[in-house]
Amino acid sequence: MKHLIVGPDGHGVTEYALGLARATGADVIRERTFGEHPLPDGPIHVTFTDHLFGDTADTLLTRLGGRPFSVSLHDIPQPEEGAARFDRRAAVYRTLAAAADAAVVNSQHEARFFDAADTAVIRLPIPVIDSPFAPEDGTVGVLGFLYPGKGHEDLIEALPDRRLRFLGAVSAGHEQWAADLVRSARRVELTGWLSSDALAAEMGRIAVPVCPHRHFSASGSLMTWLGAGRSVLVTDSDYAREIDAWLPGRVTLVGEGGWRDAVAKHEPAQLDPPRYGWAEVAEQWEDTWRFAGLM
Repeated sequence: MKHLIVGPDGHGVTEYALGLARATGADVIRERTFGEHPLPDGPIHVTFTDHLFGDTADTLLTRLGGRPFSVSLHDIPQPEEGAARFDRRAAVYRTLAAAADAAVVNSQHEARFFDAADTAVIRLPIPVIDSPFAPEDGTVGVLGFLYPGKGHEDLIEALPDRRLRFLGAVSAGHEQWAADLVRSARRVELTGWLSSDALAAEMGRIAVPVCPHRHFSASGSLMTWLGAGRSVLVTDSDYAREIDAWLPGRVTLVGEGGWRDAVAKHEPAQLDPPRYGWAEVAEQWEDTWRFAGLM
């Protein structure tokens, strides 16, 4: 089975797709933007987000041309996006899940968006991060791309006396928002894009790792913190509770208005990272493909 992988290097969904292909030894059809070239015969696997494939299922299904296919679904629609946007995106995702021979999401929270019979759950892998543990007093860190609604503003408001370090690049189109964000606070640092080694080093300097996103249903950033052996403060949500039940003692759930107390109580520590990487993810995917008759 060949894997159709669309998107620029460095995009989280693209990197997941490339990691899965490497872990399973799959042949790759690689496109930076979604194209129209004919696909080879036989089953196809697609790692999908509408941000890379467009806001309709028809173009992908037409290109697949009735071939058997599996799909890994990312950036699942959420009602908090607003009714019109949610309804438009929901139709795309539900159409693909229903049409696929195997459809997979990354959390039980995401699976509840679909008919339970339409989707399986394979969690995101937890990478092992070699991050030298050297936390600096008073530092609070957020990992990943910066964009509105990810909780940065909540931290700035709740923690005016803490040193806030945002480890990652600003999402395209939000540069002015990020500049305004920095001007609005006394002790905020944006690192910009970091190489893997630089990111690991910067993570080790953080005393209090946090994932303040208000509406998330799977998080590569959280998996990265866990892969560095860090315990993380996470906005209380269905997904956060799911991870807490799966990996007890790794996350602390923070309710609305609770960041100041949670940060004050956090004791920096480094644990052995959980044993759940690409080998385990690949095995689950291969079982899924065999069950669907795609291997």
